[in-house]
Amino acid sequence: MIKQLSILICFFSISISFAQLSITDIQGNPYQDGDVYNYDTNVFEDAKLKYVISNTSNTDDINVLIEVVSFSNTDGTNCQLCVQPLCFFSINEGQSYPNNPITLSPGTNNGPADYFSNTNPGDGANYPIEYVLRFYTVDDSGNEIGTDITVTYLYTPENFSTSDFSLEDLGITLENTVVSENISFSTNDEVSFTIFDFNGRQVKGYSANPGQHQVNLSNLSSGHYILIFENNYSRKVQVRIQKK
Repeated sequence: MIKQLSILICFFSISISFAQLSITDIQGNPYQDGDVYNYDTNVFEDAKLKYVISNTSNTDDINVLIEVVSFSNTDGTNCQLCVQPLCFFSINEGQSYPNNPITLSPGTNNGPADYFSNTNPGDGANYPIEYVLRFYTVDDSGNEIGTDITVTYLYTPENFSTSDFSLEDLGITLENTVVSENISFSTNDEVSFTIFDFNGRQVKGYSANPGQHQVNLSNLSSGHYILIFENNYSRKVQVRIQKK
């Protein structure tokens, strides 16, 4: 019994030490592993994905790196990856930044000035520009430990259509794109839609059988959103809507 208890205590201690890395936005909202953030501008300030890197441990330092897992439709130039006090103006796939990890003491963070921003306009045809960034920790010998957090940054120009299909192709009639309370549409086939805010966070999902539908969006804050319809054949149509 004592041996089992010791093992449990040891396991619990390891679990705590592996749960020290936290990534949030400036307001303190956590970034979750797998989050996707969509941008329709490459204007430097407006295109910033800001993040605060924190050590939630009460006892141990952590060493943090950011890996550029991959990117597409770009060569890694015309962007900025900042982990204060350093900023990098081009990045390479598979490389981690900075060269030496930042060390955070227990209960501290790296401040509100870290960010990633894409200023690459792209080639006018191939979008989205995609960056996959992974936040992770290493021990003093450089060996990876703990839980990592991977996020995806997407840039598609505001007026660029990423769909080869129209609403008509999917048998959908959308009655309003400016929404006070309900968004109304009819569909000839089974479809689903997903609504994202401009930080790339999914804020609403809905599945519809053939017929007329009114979906209440009164819980959404005022602003612009991206609505993506998809049918059972994985055909998608993207529509911009405004919530008043």
